[in-house]
Amino acid sequence: MIAGAYDWTDDMLKVKSMQKKFRDSFSGPEINPARWEVAATGGGIALTVADGAVTISTGTTLDDELTLTSRTSFTIPLRVMVAVNMSQRIVGQSVWLELVSIDPTTAQPDGRNAAAWRLDGASATLANYEVQNEAAPRLATTSASTIPTTAPTGWSVLEIEPTNDECWFHGRLMDTTAARSNSYVRHQQIPDPNALYRFRVRVRNRQYINGISAVADNGTGLVRVTRTAHGYVTGDVVTLENVSGVLGANGTFTATVINANSFDLVGSSFSGAYINTGWASVSRDLAPASSSDIKVQFVTIADYAELTTEITAGRGQSVAGQGLGVNVLNAITPVGGQARNTSGALPVLAATGYSANPAAVTTARGVDLLATLIGALVTKPYAIPEADWQTAAAAGGIINTTDVVLRAAAAAGIRNYVTSIDVRNAHATVATEVVIKDGATVIWRQLLPAAMAAPVEITFPTPLRGTAATAMNVACITTGAQVYVNAQGFAAP
Repeated sequence: MIAGAYDWTDDMLKVKSMQKKFRDSFSGPEINPARWEVAATGGGIALTVADGAVTISTGTTLDDELTLTSRTSFTIPLRVMVAVNMSQRIVGQSVWLELVSIDPTTAQPDGRNAAAWRLDGASATLANYEVQNEAAPRLATTSASTIPTTAPTGWSVLEIEPTNDECWFHGRLMDTTAARSNSYVRHQQIPDPNALYRFRVRVRNRQYINGISAVADNGTGLVRVTRTAHGYVTGDVVTLENVSGVLGANGTFTATVINANSFDLVGSSFSGAYINTGWASVSRDLAPASSSDIKVQFVTIADYAELTTEITAGRGQSVAGQGLGVNVLNAITPVGGQARNTSGALPVLAATGYSANPAAVTTARGVDLLATLIGALVTKPYAIPEADWQTAAAAGGIINTTDVVLRAAAAAGIRNYVTSIDVRNAHATVATEVVIKDGATVIWRQLLPAAMAAPVEITFPTPLRGTAATAMNVACITTGAQVYVNAQGFAAP
């Protein structure tokens, strides 16, 4: 027995999972360098600590930026709570409260995964939320969502709560008896649950908006952008990023306003077809007209506790709650050497050797441990090595929209599973969506930009699952790209 785990007062052996906790209420006279890393670009943004809050003053220089990054790293699932207040919400600034993934070797943000609140514009009760997965551009809300006030007279507590299969964003007023007043959720392109993360407050003197609904030819060969209530005037200099399908729309241009919802890009050249991925953004090359103060009163972060259990010290009595829960089988009928459907049969302790997957049992029946034919225990997460498969990309890549077989249909009752892929679009100008199909049904989709310098590797923590006795296929949506797809997986019931 580990003496440190025994509670002599309660006469109990207590076992608890560890929970990583982080909180800073900024009570000192300066930022604690053991907790935070501060970096600035341009030098016009100032940071001070006083009266139980950190204050970031933006200044009025375009593209000045300051970041305040936690030195502690965290894992998903977790919960972030930030109390924020702003002296004014003005055009020309953006504030991110964000979780960003880090390189495990350098511990520096790697730009691959993120979940963030973004505050900008003139409204004290509006914000966008963003997610990013595997180095794709950030997927932001089309229009700003309602949050509690960030005005000088009120503090808003904004929360980020990513899990393995969804990412929540919450808001509430600080020190109120009311529940969360605003909650939003993302299921697509959520941050990788296997990555490490640091929390960051980032302030930049530039305002970004998303929600570009159309990018088209204005009739004279220029690019015309449609974004509802864009707020620009003729002569504004704007920068567009991550516009898919119309490469000539990316860059910095002078805008000619057509109406409240559309503007043309002077000097642009239209070609292609716009793909509305939700990634595209446009910003105005205009600094804030006056400095603004962003105040943060506290930051609280905690990895969730996955397990809390207590084992009581038994004294020979049979007392309810004084023991561990077990799954009791009805009969003790040892049967070895095969997977069993016999009701009540118990698995033997020794592993059974296989060179192919055994027959699947029905639910709640016993199965043996698996080993190779020479007795090496199989510890792979999904199947024995003989059930694995891999597919190499076709020479020259996929250049049309015809389905390409990743894995032919398996035998009756056996499904194909995809555990990982790497993809690359080598065509210099043509972007395309790529889909993986269970037969003819799309079960995975991603957009590949043109001229990818290197392949992107994607691992599926939950493998893509096909239908029994059905082929797994891959296809491009746009003709003319040059896409290489390598895949790995396994076949099993």
